[in-house]
Amino acid sequence: MEPLWEYRWEFVEDGHWGGRKETLHHMTDEEATVWWAYGRKGTRRLDETKRDRNTFEVDWSLTNGYNPYRGLP
Repeated sequence: MEPLWEYRWEFVEDGHWGGRKETLHHMTDEEATVWWAYGRKGTRRLDETKRDRNTFEVDWSLTNGYNPYRGLP
């Protein structure tokens, strides 16, 4: 399976609670193109957060072992 690279992104939000922020999730470049902050001044991909979606292992320990894709352990 070919790697599907995804990244976290940094963006600048306007308004009272605005400022420089980071997404708390990963997006591929294609997914980011429909994101509201994509293409705005100050938005950039954080290359140091690069990971392959096809091989990334999720830590399910915080959900008491519940995996929504496999059910209870």
